[in-house]
Amino acid sequence: MEIQCESSGGVLLITINRPDKKNALNRAVVEGMAQAWRDFARSDDRVAVLTAAGDEAFSVGSDVHDMPGDIWTAVPNLSVPCNKPIIAAVSGLVVGAGATIALYSDIVIASESTRFIYPEAKVGLFQGVMGGFPKKIPYGPGLEWAITGDVMGATRARELGMVNTVCEVGAQRDEAMQLAARIAANAPLVVQQIKAIAQQTLARSPMDTFYPQKAQLEQIAGSEDGREGMASFREKRKPRFQGK
Repeated sequence: MEIQCESSGGVLLITINRPDKKNALNRAVVEGMAQAWRDFARSDDRVAVLTAAGDEAFSVGSDVHDMPGDIWTAVPNLSVPCNKPIIAAVSGLVVGAGATIALYSDIVIASESTRFIYPEAKVGLFQGVMGGFPKKIPYGPGLEWAITGDVMGATRARELGMVNTVCEVGAQRDEAMQLAARIAANAPLVVQQIKAIAQQTLARSPMDTFYPQKAQLEQIAGSEDGREGMASFREKRKPRFQGK
């Protein structure tokens, strides 16, 4: 399984499991993560920890041999609205979409070997989501990092506010799980409301607005009512909508 999920003590651990491919994001990973975020939002779990197998790479971004399609659906706090805290535990290479996923997580625990790289300006491709970097990184250094494609180490990322804690290599998952357990022990309604209000104070890029709306429109298009509407039009009859 490219995505593994394990729930314990109110904490959902989500693991990208493609270490032989440096946890590159293919279609199966993106679809699995999108489903994990939907399940987490509906579940009784109070905190999610997102990590990846091995310490060499959290993710090197899109798998060029198996392109992931709608990669934005894997990004936390974007495709699925969620007031529950999401912690990313990263190590080694955090590249492209992997860096975007870390950026959009609420809290980031990074090993000292972590290297954040956003190479799209060098590659000539851009989906727009990283334009929301000012939610985590001050404009000047964040813009420099995003448009040069230069490497940002864990210590620098912590100085800028993208990373909360830097730890030894291999300790990132345990650090994140310990933090998650402390949060999960607190009053969930208060925790969720604090995040909800805090999220409303953050700068929002056009993509932060566009993608959630896109997801809602796609849900309507794929609904039973959507299929019924098209069928009734073809059959020249009055539609029987059920609100599903």
